[in-house]
Amino acid sequence: MPFPQAQLPRYPVQVLTTTYHIQGGLETIGPILDFVNDRERDAFVFLDATVKSLTPGPMGQVTRPQISVPKPEVIAMYFDDATARSSIQMLRRVERSIMYMPYLVCRGEFHLGTDTRWQDMVSLLPTDFFAFTNASVFPLSPLPGPFPQQAELVVLNRRHIKMLHLDQA
Repeated sequence: MPFPQAQLPRYPVQVLTTTYHIQGGLETIGPILDFVNDRERDAFVFLDATVKSLTPGPMGQVTRPQISVPKPEVIAMYFDDATARSSIQMLRRVERSIMYMPYLVCRGEFHLGTDTRWQDMVSLLPTDFFAFTNASVFPLSPLPGPFPQQAELVVLNRRHIKMLHLDQA
């Protein structure tokens, strides 16, 4: 007799890519940051996804049961589920910083190792996606859909950081 397929947790997520704003569900296996940083996965599959272009054009809005997005295209993700956000473990030391990315400026807390200099915090990350907490998110232009401007946690892709500095405020 075959085993029943395991139920994976599905978390509602908002995603900003280099060209689209996506709202959908993401099913994860294991801890969220481990899943999104899994080097064996080249893409994310978003379920019941609505996609809107960041630039004006004929596309409008597209809704599909499943879409696949290459991981390098993802700039930022916001998990709409409090349980998902609270399950993400972070290092204890915090540096308040401001990160400049395509379409966003993010002000918040970067978690790093005890002996890590702030100047090295991004280059020493062992993975591309990291948690950024107590975040204020400032879109650089109007987004076609909601993306939280205040979030206890957003997941950012270090490959899209254009510039960063400590928050002197």
